[in-house]
Amino acid sequence: MTNVRTDAKELRVELVERVHSIGQVLADGVAQGDRERRLPDATVRAVEESQVGMLWTAQSYGGLETDVRTLSEVTKSLARYCPSTSWVVNNINGSNLLASRFPEVARDEVFGANPGAKLASVFVAMGKAVRADGGYLLSGKWPYSSGILHDDWAILSALETDADGEVVQPVSVLVPVSELTVEDTWATVGMRATGSHTSVATEVFVPEHRVIPFRVQLGRDNATDLSLPPLFRTPAVAAMAVICASVVVGVGQAARAVVVDRAPGRGVAPTVYKSQPDSQTFVSSLGRTALTIDAAELHLRRAADVIDEAAAAAIALPDSELRRIRGDVGQAVSLVTTALDELMWLHGAAAFAESSPMQQYWRDANTAARHAMLNVHVGRELYGGAFFGLDSIVPSL
Repeated sequence: MTNVRTDAKELRVELVERVHSIGQVLADGVAQGDRERRLPDATVRAVEESQVGMLWTAQSYGGLETDVRTLSEVTKSLARYCPSTSWVVNNINGSNLLASRFPEVARDEVFGANPGAKLASVFVAMGKAVRADGGYLLSGKWPYSSGILHDDWAILSALETDADGEVVQPVSVLVPVSELTVEDTWATVGMRATGSHTSVATEVFVPEHRVIPFRVQLGRDNATDLSLPPLFRTPAVAAMAVICASVVVGVGQAARAVVVDRAPGRGVAPTVYKSQPDSQTFVSSLGRTALTIDAAELHLRRAADVIDEAAAAAIALPDSELRRIRGDVGQAVSLVTTALDELMWLHGAAAFAESSPMQQYWRDANTAARHAMLNVHVGRELYGGAFFGLDSIVPSL
């Protein structure tokens, strides 16, 4: 066990170093990505070459098969250079993990000849899957398809219906992006380069082996399956929530670094202070804000470690623990958005210049923090209700 853990830590360090090695490429593409509402080609190439989109792909297909904590660290590092890239990479990895729930024949189609396959997953809306010979005809619209402009496959949700139009069950459907169309609907103030447009299917034929029950897709029946590697015993929804929150925390850490690095050369208008660190108000506020961001990271570390330890031991996490994890991720992003407001005050009005990375961080983090899985109010209600045995208000934890 000691050697395995050492190897895991070494791989984590190596992967973070890979991020730093491509960091300048990512940073150079931020303005273009924000303007064009998609990741630049150079950014996509850097992601592919560094293999940071393969962390949650099975080793049997050439993937890296890492744990939640490792992807969390990589995600935070990516966010330092480009929050949108970090978000797309986290969605690729999370979707690749979800693909592991499909039968082997489907996984072979996706990863067999392309270990670096990039997937999207969208469950915000239900399409319609009508039975046909050998499979289904899929139709529907799925908004917020992060990374869809660069992905190879998509996992979409639908309602299976019989010949009479009656609903049989919710299902999860795996389909090539080349068989979808994309509606340009992503016009936002932040996370613009994620290109989270709407995916559209119009009677797309999907063979039966690429359709599974929704409960299997998001369920936790595999938590104690010793025949699977730890990654594939991981509760996918909880893990993806931690990684989404890691983007926001990474942005907060990046913004703090900008304020600290530039503070000696900036004064405090309209006071007599010619250098911000000379102001006790500045350094005290910075200390408080830095501790707030540290607290957010600690919430994420706790959540990631709990998930990884349970997966390694093949133990199913109880709902009470999964509810606390949702509380952790919501609290983490809430702390960061609060800290970012304070960092904007500390840096000064120049933080809102278009040329400043601060306004980019502020816009991106506040947009990402509003993702449904990161809703701080829902997370607090989930966690609070767990103390009294109240029913969960979220079906899939």
